[in-house]
Amino acid sequence: MERQQVGQRIRELTLAFFQAKLGLTPRSVEVRGGGDTLEVRVRGFFAPAEKGLIDHPKERRAIEDYYLRLFDQLLPLLNAGVGKVGPIVRVQTLLDLRGNECVFMVTLGKESEVIIQNPAEAERE
Repeated sequence: MERQQVGQRIRELTLAFFQAKLGLTPRSVEVRGGGDTLEVRVRGFFAPAEKGLIDHPKERRAIEDYYLRLFDQLLPLLNAGVGKVGPIVRVQTLLDLRGNECVFMVTLGKESEVIIQNPAEAERE
């Protein structure tokens, strides 16, 4: 797969991930950037009930924890889906509950690089 196609493939995989894991289609999935770093911005994926709970600190923390753990599962899917362009060595997740969006900063590596785990994955081991 050519590097130019990687952004489109990551967009498709991210959309499929949200549909499979949450049972919904986000309002938008955009991929920007080039080279080794891509910004994947997903908007409009909260359920109506979640939107109402975001203003309550305890519930907001539970929603945030849930989504951050869920998004840890995105890295293996992206790695499997980008082919021989090289492994994705890092996915940094930025979750904006009030804005109903999430940004994944995706860093592509070379075949010889070791995959760096997301911080939440490293804590569980």
